Amino acid sequence: LLALVTLFLGVDAAPVGAEAVKIGLVDLQKVLVESKKGREPLAKLKADMDAKNRDLDAQEKKIRQMVGDLEKQQSVLSEAARKDKEKAIQKAKVDLNRTAEDLNREFGERERDVRQRLVREVTTVVQDYGKKNGYVLIIEVRAAGVMYSSEGADISKEIIAAYAGGGGSQKK
Repeated sequence: LLALVTLFLGVDAAPVGAEAVKIGLVDLQKVLVESKKGREPLAKLKADMDAKNRDLDAQEKKIRQMVGDLEKQQSVLSEAARKDKEKAIQKAKVDLNRTAEDLNREFGERERDVRQRLVREVTTVVQDYGKKNGYVLIIEVRAAGVMYSSEGADISKEIIAAYAGGGGSQKK
């Protein structure tokens, strides 16, 4: 495995073999969830999304009210008035569906943008941390499919601390 890693990274195996090889693991999801810099933008996005969802719920409630009113008044409404109300209900449903789709798309894009920015910031922190602490390789646990590692190999807490200390904030 070390030979493959050194071949992949282009690291000269001879000097590395003479020294202890430092390989670290980072759980990016853990860094994003447990660090303040990761939590805050994601929490703000969730709060924005929750507010929009409350608006959608209010629109949906209004449509249910319109349907209930139509059912109650159906026996006394003229054919033209009934059709007008049915059209209004159908239009409201279409508008609601479009709004929901637009919001889902918008929030999906915003979440992707926020996560990409955070990943770039954390990547900068990881690279700086790795250089300063003599790591040959730092692997993202989930992406690499790591099935076993010693507890000491996981440097996620150290990365969270470095990220909190201002690392990565200069690159947005």
